[in-house]
Amino acid sequence: MEKKSKIYAPLTGRERTRRAVLTVLAGGAVNLILFFVKLYIGLASNSLAILTDAVNNLSDALGFAIAALGFSAVSRRADGVFSYGYGRAEYLADFLVAAIVCVVGASFLYKAVERFVLPYLMTFTWGYFAVIAATVAVKLLLGVYFRKADSRINSGTLKGASLDSFLDAGITAMTLIGFALNRYSKLRLDALFGLVIGVIMIVNGLKLLFSAAKKLLGTKLSRETEKDIADICASCGDSIGVRSVALHDYGAENKQLVIDAVFTNEKDFDKIINITEEISRKVKEKYGYDTKVCVGRSEDETRS
Repeated sequence: MEKKSKIYAPLTGRERTRRAVLTVLAGGAVNLILFFVKLYIGLASNSLAILTDAVNNLSDALGFAIAALGFSAVSRRADGVFSYGYGRAEYLADFLVAAIVCVVGASFLYKAVERFVLPYLMTFTWGYFAVIAATVAVKLLLGVYFRKADSRINSGTLKGASLDSFLDAGITAMTLIGFALNRYSKLRLDALFGLVIGVIMIVNGLKLLFSAAKKLLGTKLSRETEKDIADICASCGDSIGVRSVALHDYGAENKQLVIDAVFTNEKDFDKIINITEEISRKVKEKYGYDTKVCVGRSEDETRS
C-alpha cells in the first residue's frame, strides 16, 4: 500500500504568529553563528569574498530579528492608534530587511572595486576550505526549513528567507571556488567574486524592496480576479451588476474585499441580504478575503 502524505491546514491567528516568530528567530540564530565563523576565517585569510559573505549572514540575522518584531506586532489587535490593527508591520519588516541587503551589497561592491586597484595578500588553508564548505550545506538545510515552514505559515517573509538561503548557499559555493583558485591564479579572483556577490545582493535586495513597497502602498486586484469575482456575483443573481471591487490589505491576517454591487431588478430587501451573504461566503471560500458587499442604487433609480 502507498503511504499518503499528510496535508496540514495553513496556520492562522496566534498559532501562526507564534510559529512564524520561532521560525525566524531560529533562522537568525543560525545566521549569527555562520557570521562569526566566516568572520574569523575571512579575517584570518584576508579574503574579501568570505568577509562579504559573513556580513551577508549578519544582515540576514538582523533581518530575521526585525521580522520577528514584525510578526509579533501582527498579533496586536486594533486600538485607538491603528484602527485596522498592526498587520502591515510584517510588510514593513520585509521592507527594512530588503533595505539592509541593498546597503550591505553596495558597501561590498565598493570594497571589491577597491581591491582591484590596491594590492593584497590572502592566506589559503584546506581547513578553512572545509569549514566554509560545511556552511553551504547549513544554508541549503535552512532554505528547506523555511520552505517547509512557509507551507503552513504562508508569509512573504519566509518565502523570501527560503529563496535567500538557497541563493546564499550558491554565493558561498562560488566564494569557495574563488578562494581555492586564488592561490593558483594571478588574477584577483577574490575581488572578482566579491564584486559578483555585491551585485547579486543589490539585485536581490531591490526585488524584495519593490515587492514590500507595493504591499505597503497597496496593490489592485488583477483583471482576471476582478472578472472572476464579478462572475461569482452574477452566479448568485441575474440582476446583479458590479461597479467596482477594491481590496484593502491590512496584513496577511486582515485582508478585506469591498464589492460595490447594484441590483437592477430585485426589490425584496430580505432576498438582497441573502444574496449578499452568499456572495461574501463564496468569495471567502475561494480567496480567503473577508468580503463586504455594498448595495448601491442603479442609474435609473438615481435619475428618478
